[in-house]
Amino acid sequence: MLLIGSLVFVLGTCAVLGLNLDSAAADLRFGYEQMIHARIPWLVLGSLAVGCVLGIASIAQRRAWYKYPVVGVELLLSALLAWYFLGFSYLPPHDLQVHVGDAFPTYSLPDHKGRIHSLEAAAPRQAALYIFYRGDW
Repeated sequence: MLLIGSLVFVLGTCAVLGLNLDSAAADLRFGYEQMIHARIPWLVLGSLAVGCVLGIASIAQRRAWYKYPVVGVELLLSALLAWYFLGFSYLPPHDLQVHVGDAFPTYSLPDHKGRIHSLEAAAPRQAALYIFYRGDW
């Protein structure tokens, strides 16, 4: 019974995560904000950990040959997902910075109506406020 519970937690988390990866969907599915847009997705990591603990407890309760590969795959899948989320949830260091006194870089970007706005480095311009948003993964 513990092995089935561990499979439900680990494989269920992977299934819900797979459904939520389609972020272009019009309707947001269960757990979308906690799984995809959380800085550290504690809901995913917690449910994977509970599944792994239940799998290890099922082996400790009664040792059977079929439990070892199942729990091994669960542990491997959980470790890979935890590494992915914790390893790639932060932006790596980069050199795309604008310091005080630097010339602002040129750009050409569309607005919400599709009009293109651009900035030339040498062109005179009005005062503007630029907000840099790192985005979300």
